[in-house]
Amino acid sequence: MSAYAIRVELRGNPTREEYETLHALMSAKGFQQTIDGADARGSRQTFNLPHAVYYGFSTASIGDVRDAICNAIKARVQKEVIVFVVEVMNWALGW
Repeated sequence: MSAYAIRVELRGNPTREEYETLHALMSAKGFQQTIDGADARGSRQTFNLPHAVYYGFSTASIGDVRDAICNAIKARVQKEVIVFVVEVMNWALGW
């Protein structure tokens, strides 16, 4: 099973409702807007990801994940969309 980070950009002037539908769709597919990890002191915590960035796991290939997400968004949210999928081997977060 692979970990994936996905960035979705709804084109034009997306509404709040479109983003709420997107968030619900991604959650139903197992991709969340948070990631679990450790802070600089080693304390475990959940971090919020930037807007319209999702993290989750799938047994599907990276191309199949991209296609499934793209098709679902185009069918339920908006036709004009950019979906960027990265297979995650490791990550670090800073602010």
